[in-house]
Amino acid sequence: MDNINKSPENSALRSKILTFLSEHKIPVSVTAALTALCILGASATAIYAKTKPTEIPETESVISKTEEPITVSEPPAVSEISEVSSETESVTSVEPVASAPSATVKKPIKATPTVSTVQSGEYKYNSNSDIDDNVFLDALIYTGYNINKHRVDGMMWQYVLASQKRGRGWLSNITYAGGSTGYETVGGKPDIKYFEKHGLVCASYVTYVYFNYLPNVAGIDTMALPKPERSYSANDWYLALKQWETGGYSGRISFTASKTSSGFINFNPAQNIPIGSILVFCDAKKRSDFGSHVAIYAGYKNNYNWVFHVGNANGPEFCAVERMHFGPDPQWPIAVFTPPANIRMSALLEINVTDENGSPISGAALSLKSNKTGAVTDLGVSNGDTLTKEGLSYGDYTLSFTLPEGYTADGTVKAIKLTTANNSKNTVSVTLSAIPPAVEEAPAESSEIQTDSSENESASESASDNPPAEASEQEITE
Repeated sequence: MDNINKSPENSALRSKILTFLSEHKIPVSVTAALTALCILGASATAIYAKTKPTEIPETESVISKTEEPITVSEPPAVSEISEVSSETESVTSVEPVASAPSATVKKPIKATPTVSTVQSGEYKYNSNSDIDDNVFLDALIYTGYNINKHRVDGMMWQYVLASQKRGRGWLSNITYAGGSTGYETVGGKPDIKYFEKHGLVCASYVTYVYFNYLPNVAGIDTMALPKPERSYSANDWYLALKQWETGGYSGRISFTASKTSSGFINFNPAQNIPIGSILVFCDAKKRSDFGSHVAIYAGYKNNYNWVFHVGNANGPEFCAVERMHFGPDPQWPIAVFTPPANIRMSALLEINVTDENGSPISGAALSLKSNKTGAVTDLGVSNGDTLTKEGLSYGDYTLSFTLPEGYTADGTVKAIKLTTANNSKNTVSVTLSAIPPAVEEAPAESSEIQTDSSENESASESASDNPPAEASEQEITE
């Protein structure tokens, strides 16, 4: 009690009370009692405030429920507290079903200005079977995401909290806002500057990838696909994806999902999810069939199912399905749709080896060398049918082949280019010429006989022109 009375706060309170009582001529005995009661009440309040538990917010990037576009010329300010997690512990290679790390309460990290990154313009557009090298990763890079810095930092496919990413210099200048449809272009290409100014949301980012980047940069025609009525609405995307399924463009992958005691989502698909699939989420608090978030599947690695999405002020980034249940707006997976089967996401090569008449030829061994990487792909040996090779990267190649016995050609190499034309189906013909049979030479005996006959004829002619000397002498004698 003595320590409480001597504290600076209580001394000041005592002085104010005494002044008040003195001015109103309150008796000394009453003054002392009232002073003591006031000090005790203030002290109890202070002690309670110090011992009251601090509420620890759930930790994860927040998925906004905003679906309607914000019609403003500049993106609205996004609170770091509500849009970016305040947790400061990095989680790397965490088993999703393990206990989540305890949260550390600190002040939110303020976003630092993003350094503009220069786009190289070199995009691979490959078969999408490699988590580190596919067209959907290229679409993220095209937004200005600094993938090289991310890789150099040694943090690829390692979970890093949303609040820590901007300071690492990975993110683009695009933030979360509903002022873009995702369709905007400039010079026939996605208008990244427009997105930087007006922002993207989850649905408009998927629109940008499927209906802007794929056809306008990667050259993959997606225009036949049903489109969402509102490109910035997650639920409208969900409705469009259902049309993809009923129209035979896409399939749906079943899965089970449950919440672990540590708050993770235990997500188990029935089969491998192809990169480029679209995942639909609902509000985890309501658990309905209404889509509140959409994301593009990026692949599975280090115990996480990764997605590309826009879910907070970071703009386009990586996230994990297993972590979507954290934050004030937790999300829950409700559907997985595969990439449209009618759209070939890599080059198909068909090779026909024939003669001049179009008849197939067997026995020619073929190989393909990439002019960019130097990698050689064995295509097999022609057997009378069309040789096919799926999953090739677009670009320039050198086709090499051997000559079967009995055939020839001007050369045994052929320059070809694999493009996205004709739904990425590339057909190449190799025409060989049959070697004509050798001309048989006349037998050696005939030549000798002919020579002897010629000699005899010459001799006869000489004899007729030059009569024997004996006859001439006889004639002269007579």
